[in-house]
Amino acid sequence: MHHNKAFEIKNLHYKYPDGTVALNNVNITVEHGESIALLGPNGAGKSTLILHLNGILRGDGEIKVFGLPINKYTLKEIRRRVGLVFQDPDDQLFCPTVFEDVAFGLVNMGLTEEKILMRTSKALASVGMEGFEKHSAYHLSFGQKKRVAIATVLSMEPDILVLDEPTSNLDPRGRGKIIKILDSLPVTKVVVTHNLNEAAKLCKRAIIIDEGKIVADDEIEKVLSNQSILETHGLISP
Repeated sequence: MHHNKAFEIKNLHYKYPDGTVALNNVNITVEHGESIALLGPNGAGKSTLILHLNGILRGDGEIKVFGLPINKYTLKEIRRRVGLVFQDPDDQLFCPTVFEDVAFGLVNMGLTEEKILMRTSKALASVGMEGFEKHSAYHLSFGQKKRVAIATVLSMEPDILVLDEPTSNLDPRGRGKIIKILDSLPVTKVVVTHNLNEAAKLCKRAIIIDEGKIVADDEIEKVLSNQSILETHGLISP
């Protein structure tokens, strides 16, 4: 059953243990199949927000993923449906081989060996890394690691893909590859990025967050053509 709202966030507040407010009354509704750029200066709350989407962080407020509230009973299902790709692939790759990294979540789900093999191959093929199964991620280039990190999430067949700075630290060719891969995936996407060009290529809607508050949420063309709002929130140099 597909609830057509991929996620609904209502009045989300989050404070760090030291009392710093990281999210201040955040409200966002995302329809299934949307592609959203999450923009904002450093320390605006972007990473904090995406860590709430699969229950790594839990603030005050309400979050539903496909109609399911996030709680200890739904967490496993929500983590299967919301794939989070971290900025640093080393946070995602820790097995001796690429195959084991991509199969990791599937093994945990208790799938048959045949299914694991099939899904792992499919995920690696979709990021152009087939043939690297026996390699150790340790020996891959940064761009290849990024692609394998995406594959570890794609193998779970998530409905929502959340990516934190997917092309940071990559050269133009590596960036182009990742953009092409992400563009071809038919899932709901939330992309945290500093790169406005990339946001425009990948996303139809943009949300700007600053000091934990949402300050813009509209079609990406409208947001990116508003020089004063981009300038105010540190997204372009004045």
